[in-house]
Amino acid sequence: MENFNKNKKGFLLAEETLKIIIAVICLIFLVYLVVMIYNSSTSEKKIEEAKGALSRIDTIISSLDEGVFESQDILAPSGWYLYSFVEQEKPNSCLNTNCLCICQKSLIVQLTSQQEKCDKRGACLPIPKLAASRIDLKIRGSSNPLFIEIRKQGGKILVQEAG
Repeated sequence: MENFNKNKKGFLLAEETLKIIIAVICLIFLVYLVVMIYNSSTSEKKIEEAKGALSRIDTIISSLDEGVFESQDILAPSGWYLYSFVEQEKPNSCLNTNCLCICQKSLIVQLTSQQEKCDKRGACLPIPKLAASRIDLKIRGSSNPLFIEIRKQGGKILVQEAG
């Protein structure tokens, strides 16, 4: 009888351990789900901020006269990057034309190229006359804003960091 009681206690211990493991797995899944929902809503907000910044740049470009430049600050989305796509592969939203994009930096270049990252989670502004200069500038936020200089020269649009 004593042997049976010891085995029964061991069986109950294993059963309780299994319940705890299942509960922990469920909690991890719930935390993952909450983080994914939060990131999704934050990403949508940042895409809207990027579209707003590109809209201001588009307004400046359309009002520029030949030989004139104008500076623009870009405050948001903080931590994202301003890229130009001129000679290399371009995001689908640029459709074989030069463009400026604001998006997150692609961390794993081998798996996801930058143009794919900008296409999936970013905003792009097609600028057919954008001059061939590689732009890769980090948007630092309101405490240290990114200033860019937009110039129209020789029928081309030049964009570079001001300074």
